[in-house]
Amino acid sequence: MSFVLAILKYKIAIIFYSLILLIVYLNRKKFDVHGKFVYLYRTKIGVNFMDRVAKKAERLVKFLGHLGVIVGFAGMIFILLIILFGAYKLILKEPGAAGASPVVPGLPIAGTGLVFPLITGWIVIFIIILVHEFSHGIVASAYKIKLKNSGIAFFGPILGAFVEPDEKKLAKQKDWVQHSIFAAGPLANFLTVFVVFLALLFVVIPIVNSLYDSEGIIINPQPGLPADKAGITNNTLIIGINDKPIFTTEDLQRVMENVKPNQWIELKSNFTTYTVITIENPDDPSKAYLGVSILGEKLKLKRDNALNNILSYVFKWIGQFLWWLYFLSLNIGLINLLPIFITDGARMLKVFFNRMIPNNEKSTSIWLFANWISLLSLLILLLLPFFRWLGSNLIGTL
Repeated sequence: MSFVLAILKYKIAIIFYSLILLIVYLNRKKFDVHGKFVYLYRTKIGVNFMDRVAKKAERLVKFLGHLGVIVGFAGMIFILLIILFGAYKLILKEPGAAGASPVVPGLPIAGTGLVFPLITGWIVIFIIILVHEFSHGIVASAYKIKLKNSGIAFFGPILGAFVEPDEKKLAKQKDWVQHSIFAAGPLANFLTVFVVFLALLFVVIPIVNSLYDSEGIIINPQPGLPADKAGITNNTLIIGINDKPIFTTEDLQRVMENVKPNQWIELKSNFTTYTVITIENPDDPSKAYLGVSILGEKLKLKRDNALNNILSYVFKWIGQFLWWLYFLSLNIGLINLLPIFITDGARMLKVFFNRMIPNNEKSTSIWLFANWISLLSLLILLLLPFFRWLGSNLIGTL
């Protein structure tokens, strides 16, 4: 029954992706098919634009390419450690351990209570893909490597894009040049994060603050942790802790600074009061931990009139759009640096190992080992929570 309800709830997204699959299938002869699930459609769109940008700003492009190498390897180490330690903590069921979830427009993000909006989501993904792939092409063109094609790719119903440089000429370039080209996409994603952060901080947030007051903090409990055990459900509005009012995230942090582990506290919502026993914070045992994800503040208009309602709608959408652009640009940039066979990080690591280990067979073996470890750790984060949930529900029905 719950499966049927899920289909009805997300019927628009299901119809949308079904139509994409149908369109791709009906036009399959126009695509290059790889592995039955990956469809590539090659074009020349944007190739001349990338060449022109590379020629007009060659020095800047090469400088950013060099910066990308440093950022790329630092990001690779960072995301690899995050994935490895995350999988390790999840296997051992340590407090605060959480899995990962794919983010697909129109569908919920598991364990967060959030739904990635369908239309806004695809606008965001299109911008991220465009910035990522064009950056690869612009840096390649700056080093006089011919861009053969651009195009779109479908991984099942999921849209992607690509820029195809002359791979033979690319392979003959110096290591630093190859690294610059591979790292250009993730660097562009991180620069997008920086620009969006500034836009949110200095434009959107001040305007929203002038329109709204906060009523409280919206939270989701993390499974098996204090808030969850106290009966708190997803999207609960918290307006007070121990008779102290909570309107903003700053209020919450200030109150929680005086709370210790193993302490009874009362979380007041707009409907009831929950009694929670705190535990030790996994990052700092001297601090208390509730086991909640903060979704944000619930806002209400200061003045309810036509102009404020219009501004509210516009800036609410802009804020949502920029937040998703920030969130996905950061995560897509990092995931592309995780060495998993076809990612930018995997290609950078291949070039690095080939240089550091003269024996080609040994170099390839080490590279494959690193890729399999990364892939296995990511699959643990994606699948282990689901299998545990499935197992607990099956046991509950027996």
